[in-house]
Amino acid sequence: MTGAGGDPGIASGAALATRAREDEGVAIDFSASYPAPPDAVLALLTDEAFLRDRAAALGGQAEEVTVAGPVSTVRLAAPTAGIPTVFARFVGSSVAVVESTTWTPDGAGHRGALDVRAEVFGRTVRVTGERLLTPTGDGTRSTVTGTAKVDAPLIGRQAEGAVSELVAVVLRREDELLRRRLG
Repeated sequence: MTGAGGDPGIASGAALATRAREDEGVAIDFSASYPAPPDAVLALLTDEAFLRDRAAALGGQAEEVTVAGPVSTVRLAAPTAGIPTVFARFVGSSVAVVESTTWTPDGAGHRGALDVRAEVFGRTVRVTGERLLTPTGDGTRSTVTGTAKVDAPLIGRQAEGAVSELVAVVLRREDELLRRRLG
């Protein structure tokens, strides 16, 4: 790449801005409210049985679930049914996923740092972000924000969009399960 004055290796400002936007991934934003205090919601989100049930509700198989203090890690075989057909031929019926959440107190609520990773044909699929559990007058507001990033030249942006859609499905199913458990 040549930039100002034809110098090789020095990209123009516009090219750098475009590259930075492409490297940011696709945003994830999901919110839900629950009729229970943040501590009760956190107790479920860090309960091994709940995490296994969540994997099953997604049609997946929890291969390993560990909760060690504020850190929960789930290794699961996640089904790929429903992914866009353009990607279906590259993956099998499931993909190995590792999800890790580290919780810290946040005022009267809790903050979870999220990291979800998968490898598909040697390419990294990664979702990073945070979940905030904040008290409301009648329970808890859960807000998940993050970014889906796929390390795949040419199709990365399209794949990130598909990953973002899958994350939305996961969060909606988790929401349904949380609501049933919280009453």
